[in-house]
Amino acid sequence: MGSIVQLGASPGDSGPAKGDPVALYGAAFVCASLAFCLNSLLASRLGAVGSLLAVIGNATCGWSWLATRALFRREEGRHALWPLGAVLLVMAASAAGSFVSMDDMPRRMLDNLASLGSSAMLLLAVAEPLLDLKAQTDPAERQFRIIYAAAYLAILGIGVLAVDGAPPESIAARLSLPVKVACVFIAIGGYGLALSHRKQHPLQARANKPSRKPAAADFALGEQVTRLLCENQLYTEADLRVADLAKLTGEPEYKVTQCITGALGFANFNQMVNSYRIAEAKRRLRDPDHAHLPILTIALDCGFGSIGPFNRAFKADTGMTPQIYRRQ
Repeated sequence: MGSIVQLGASPGDSGPAKGDPVALYGAAFVCASLAFCLNSLLASRLGAVGSLLAVIGNATCGWSWLATRALFRREEGRHALWPLGAVLLVMAASAAGSFVSMDDMPRRMLDNLASLGSSAMLLLAVAEPLLDLKAQTDPAERQFRIIYAAAYLAILGIGVLAVDGAPPESIAARLSLPVKVACVFIAIGGYGLALSHRKQHPLQARANKPSRKPAAADFALGEQVTRLLCENQLYTEADLRVADLAKLTGEPEYKVTQCITGALGFANFNQMVNSYRIAEAKRRLRDPDHAHLPILTIALDCGFGSIGPFNRAFKADTGMTPQIYRRQ
C-alpha cells in the first residue's frame, strides 16, 4: 500500500498514491476473483482458456492476502518482495501442475503446495489487520481493523468452510457455486469500501527509534528548532519543510531530521509540526474570542492545507472531532 504516510500529514496527504501496492494488489485481487468466477461458471465452454483462468483464479487467496497486507502495512525493499514471491511461487506450482507433463507424484506435490499455500494465505489475510492492533492509538483505526478482519472471516466461513467438502446430495453442495460466486463479489465490494476508507484515513506513522544516541549538539539544535516554531509560529505555514528549518538554523537538513527524530522524540517532521498545529487549534477552539470562526478557518490558520487532514490529525490526538471538542 514510497515513504510511510503520516496520519493527518499536512500538504500532500491524499492517501495511497498512484502505483501504491494498496491499489495494485487490489486490482490483482479483483482480476483473479473474476477469473475464478468465469472459470467456475463457464469452465465446460472455455477449453484451454479455462485452464489458464483456473490458474489465475487459484491465486485469488494470495492476492487477497497481499491486498490486505498493503492496507495495514507500509513496507519497502526486500520486506515487500518476499510476500509477492510467495504468491508467485504458489501460482507457478498451480500452473506447472496444470500445463506441464509430469509423473503422478511430482504433480501431486505441486498441487499440495498450491493448496496449502493458498490456505495459509487465507488465514494470514484474516490475521493481518489484527497483528498491530494494540499499537494503534486511533480508535477509528482500531475499529476499522476489527471490522475488516470480522468481515473477511465471515466471507471465508461461508464461502469456504460451509460449502467445501459437503456431501454431494446436500443443499450446501448444490448451492456451493452460487454461494462462492456471491462471496467473491461481496469480497470485491468490501475491499473497495476498505480502499476508500484507507484513502480517507492514511496509515499512521510508527515512531522510529533513533539510529544513534542524541549528542549535546542535537539538544541545542532542538531548542533552536522549538524556539523558531514557538516564537515565529512557523507551523502555521502550510508549505513548511525541513529545508526551511535547516536554512533558518544554518544546519544541514540531515542534522535537523536527526534532531527531530532523536533529541525531540518525534516520529518525523510532519508529526512534529502537526503537534504544534493541533495544540494551537485546541487553544483557539477553547477561546471564546474565536467562537465565531468556522472550524475550516481555524484549520487553515493553524497551517493545515484542508479540513480532511486536520480532522483526522485532531481526532488521532484528542479522540474526538473538532466540533465535539469545541462544544465541550
